[in-house]
Amino acid sequence: MKERELPLEHVKSAGTARDDASTSVDPGWKDELNLAEFPIAALTDRIPDGQTTLVFEDRLELRDSPPIIRRLTIMGTHKHGLPTSLDDEVLVGLIQLTKRRSNFTDARVPFSRYELIELLGWPQSGQSYRRIEEALHRWVGVVLMYENAWWDNNAKSWVDEQFHVLDNVTLYDRERWRRSTARSAKTTKGAASKTEKPPLPLSSFRWNEVIFQSFQSGNLKQLDLELYLKLRLPTTKRMYRFLDKRFYRRIRLDFDLRTLACEHIGLSRSYAPTELKRRLKPALDELEQLGFLEVLSPEERYSYVKRGTWRIILIRGRRGPAEPDEELATEPDVLVDALRSRGVAAKIAHELVAGHPPTRIQTKLEVFDWLIRNEDKRVGKNPAGYLVASIRADYQEPGDYRASTDAAATAQTAKADRAAAEAKAADDKAAVEAVARGDKEREAKLRAAWEKLPTDQRDAILATVKADNPGLGRWKNMLEPLCLAVLEARLRDLKPSASQPLLFTETDSVA
Repeated sequence: MKERELPLEHVKSAGTARDDASTSVDPGWKDELNLAEFPIAALTDRIPDGQTTLVFEDRLELRDSPPIIRRLTIMGTHKHGLPTSLDDEVLVGLIQLTKRRSNFTDARVPFSRYELIELLGWPQSGQSYRRIEEALHRWVGVVLMYENAWWDNNAKSWVDEQFHVLDNVTLYDRERWRRSTARSAKTTKGAASKTEKPPLPLSSFRWNEVIFQSFQSGNLKQLDLELYLKLRLPTTKRMYRFLDKRFYRRIRLDFDLRTLACEHIGLSRSYAPTELKRRLKPALDELEQLGFLEVLSPEERYSYVKRGTWRIILIRGRRGPAEPDEELATEPDVLVDALRSRGVAAKIAHELVAGHPPTRIQTKLEVFDWLIRNEDKRVGKNPAGYLVASIRADYQEPGDYRASTDAAATAQTAKADRAAAEAKAADDKAAVEAVARGDKEREAKLRAAWEKLPTDQRDAILATVKADNPGLGRWKNMLEPLCLAVLEARLRDLKPSASQPLLFTETDSVA
């Protein structure tokens, strides 16, 4: 393949001043929260002819006002069509390039396709270059129309917005540039002008103002890009981004199955609950194996509500997003744990422990617990707020307060709770590692079994996978695990008989 753009090392040298200026910037990868809430692309890489619109919606229950219907309409052009799963992946890459270039201070982002392909882990091939160009053209043409569904982080409100994702894209082709500079050199006199060439310009894209303002308002979250790119299926990647956002401050999520699967992941609304579960299973298995989700049995995962209606339960695993409170915690501290267990935020708990004598905090904790047990009105409306204020202002003990006979009880309870939590975390980690080892052994056996299959049986399995997953036919790394999964299911269901002998011996079978 002819190289069409500057490789990464040339890009860095071309922008040395900017790179040097931003070395102190947090290198963490980011995701925009609105783009993670609803699907903005189809789950396949091939859209049915003539389809130029996708619609997703849900019902948002509000605490102090009537519920609202949030709706996103995605409109593609007749020439380039709707965005696909790979276009969604490219958009994630564009967000990272924006972070890398200017830390979200400039809507125009210079880049090279070489750099973007390397960032996404795609092969440096002509197909990847063409796929990047298709995605960029599509994002310029696509219109996103949010109705009560775009969060304005400055106004702290859901608003209506309608916009293109990218305002413009400029792509330079190295070969065309070389030809044009060669022609200009012929018309220029002097040996120096024939040997010296102007620097090759970088391609660039510019974000639409609506999205860029969301970047600048801080409507972003951390993204484990390594984990995201490791995921094999488009369904898994979409589910990961959505759940990674929703696990903020939570370890357990409970959704209506159809709302999650159809409106936030992008599965067809025509599927029955049984089919929705089947389509979600590979994504759930993948996230469980990587430790992002806790492993649950089908009985634990789904609960029946009524005919046609099910709930789905998802619990954050050890590799799930850390809560802000967890990120702030450093060394274990008994008093911090005691304050947090009573509803005080971690940051405030650390400030209180750092700024006040331990004896005062311990005394206020004992008084607080006594007030709670006696259902005192002073702590009725905002118990945690009262506790914080009592420490900061050094409230006097109530006249009828009876001091605790065991001043260390609170500390001991906190220690015991923490020890139990640490033991459970260690057990969970060991269990996940054991599952991962078993998965590797099972995959090795499956690959060996696949190699022994007759060609016609391989072709039959491949045809089944392609029929169930249209659009993945060009991506071998996505097809392989699906083919192995079908093979494993067939091996498990296979029963020997006089007329149909086993394909494999007992030693070849997959556990």
